[in-house]
Amino acid sequence: MMPAHHIPHVTIPQFDKIVHTGIYIIFGILTYYGWTMQTSFFGLHRKTIIKIIVLLSAYGLLIEVMQEALTADRHFEWFDELADIAGSVIGVLMAKTIIKR
Repeated sequence: MMPAHHIPHVTIPQFDKIVHTGIYIIFGILTYYGWTMQTSFFGLHRKTIIKIIVLLSAYGLLIEVMQEALTADRHFEWFDELADIAGSVIGVLMAKTIIKR
């Protein structure tokens, strides 16, 4: 939600998509870890991966919609949302692999 002129300009092509993916990888790992470690709501342990991916995807979509609606110089981008979803999937699968060990 930061104004575009406050974001450093980087000349690497599609760098913002890499950043979106990386942030959502971290979100996916942390969410999966927290979700699976909680013991209060055992119903959350069913279809955990799907629930987390849907949750994080919805969060990314909300941020994109808010950028379009609430800022003058930031806009909704479907490719940002796709990068968020990809990062979520990668992060959750990485976390599942790491936590199994």
